[in-house]
Amino acid sequence: MAETANKRTRSKRRELAPLEPVDAEDGPKMKALPTDRHRAFVRAMYQVKPGHGAAVRAAKLAGFGTPDSTPQSMATIASRLTHDRRVQEAFAEQDQLYIRASAPRAIRALSALIENPEAKDHARGIGMVLDRVHPVETVHNVKVEHEASSSMRASAEVFAKIMELAARAKVPPMIDVTPQKVAS
Repeated sequence: MAETANKRTRSKRRELAPLEPVDAEDGPKMKALPTDRHRAFVRAMYQVKPGHGAAVRAAKLAGFGTPDSTPQSMATIASRLTHDRRVQEAFAEQDQLYIRASAPRAIRALSALIENPEAKDHARGIGMVLDRVHPVETVHNVKVEHEASSSMRASAEVFAKIMELAARAKVPPMIDVTPQKVAS
């Protein structure tokens, strides 16, 4: 009997907290989404706990489905949303914003790492900074040599002989290759 008292009944579900309003201006991919609910879904994907069911929770937070929607129905809605090309492009845009927003924290953490000589990855942190500040340069010297094949030399000799004979016979060349002045 004590075992059943500790179990949670299936019918009771926890209510999800509403999304916080975002004051930042949306980028072009977020603006291209068809509805505010789609934009809310993209934002919610960054707020819900990752893992199994995250897309369903985000879809519910964004206002998709109804209170009577079955779990299967919500899973279908979430799947369609996450596979929508426009939503994926908005994810990529938001990813860049989140990564750039994390840069100050990452730089502070890296600074703390290189300031602590006792840290396990102290030398690795120093190497990371130096690789970005003074990247390794490599110099490549390329020497190109062109050597004509014997058949090319023979063809050139035959052509030269033809031109010599044509000049002796005062036969004009078939193709005039002399540059002409362009009238301005």
